[in-house]
Amino acid sequence: MRYLYRTMLDNDQGKNKEEEAQNSSPNSSRLVKIAFGFAAGLALIIIYLLAPRSGPAPRILAEGPSRIEQELSVLRSAYPGIKIENTFDPAISDWKIHITKDDTIVELYWAEGRYLPANLLGSKEKYRKLIFYIPYIPKKLADPATFSDAQIEEIRAFGSSESRETAPVSATSFFEAIYDTSTRKDVERHITKTMFLGKQVSVHEEIVELLARVEEQILAAAQTDDAVKAFMESISSIDGYSWRQIRDTNGISFHSMGLAIDILPRSWQNKIIYWNWEKNKGNENWMLIPLSERWMPPKRVIDIFEKEGFVWGGRWTVWDNMHFEYRPELILGRRIAE
Repeated sequence: MRYLYRTMLDNDQGKNKEEEAQNSSPNSSRLVKIAFGFAAGLALIIIYLLAPRSGPAPRILAEGPSRIEQELSVLRSAYPGIKIENTFDPAISDWKIHITKDDTIVELYWAEGRYLPANLLGSKEKYRKLIFYIPYIPKKLADPATFSDAQIEEIRAFGSSESRETAPVSATSFFEAIYDTSTRKDVERHITKTMFLGKQVSVHEEIVELLARVEEQILAAAQTDDAVKAFMESISSIDGYSWRQIRDTNGISFHSMGLAIDILPRSWQNKIIYWNWEKNKGNENWMLIPLSERWMPPKRVIDIFEKEGFVWGGRWTVWDNMHFEYRPELILGRRIAE
């Protein structure tokens, strides 16, 4: 009986185990399927992340934003009325910049900061980068008395006719897109005459209001600042739009787009106002002319212009102290660099 009982018990236990195994089989299968699905999904995600694909390029950061992100941030701040977007073009392996103004869309390529149309990409080295604030817009004016012999020779070579004829020129495609200045005919549709500091000047319609803001602040400053008042009284003429190339180069001047003005004083106070005029007189050491011997607008006037986005030509290595041009991206770019 004990044996029979044991045998029956073993049979019952075996039957129960078999039934449990059968009952548990669907749950085990589901667990296996879930685990397999998770692994497969993870594998697909990894493949997607690693595989090359078209569309926006992955964001690559080292320390802070990439160069193009910094530049586009500056350009959007400098030109808030312009829509600027970017996508990555895998066929060109470069960023495509979409510039929208009103109903017009222009597409350029980043080209390492030159902003060029596709047909100029093959000759991009002929063009200067659009935002060149680091070497050209210093925080303070360089004092010629501090120049080393090597610096003097470098500046002399930079200002030579041979160098300027072959050096990269301004890339103006971005400005052609936002100001409609591709040809002389295009430009002259937007040129208008306005009064500025008591003188008539022809400029692009887009900077008329900006000049009015500059004028308002200069007039206010002249009420309490004798230097500003004397500056205003010394003005002989103001030149604006003039279709021409930059001297000794193949580049188009910002005067050609109506985006620059030259303020010419009477007699220049017996000082030197423009580097190339001095060089053409035979002065090979034009870069050593002390700041005190160069005609300059009062600092307060320069500050007002720069506040409104106009760059002063007196800050350049080849200085042009009468010259102001509307380049807000350089002003904002300089502040980022600081």
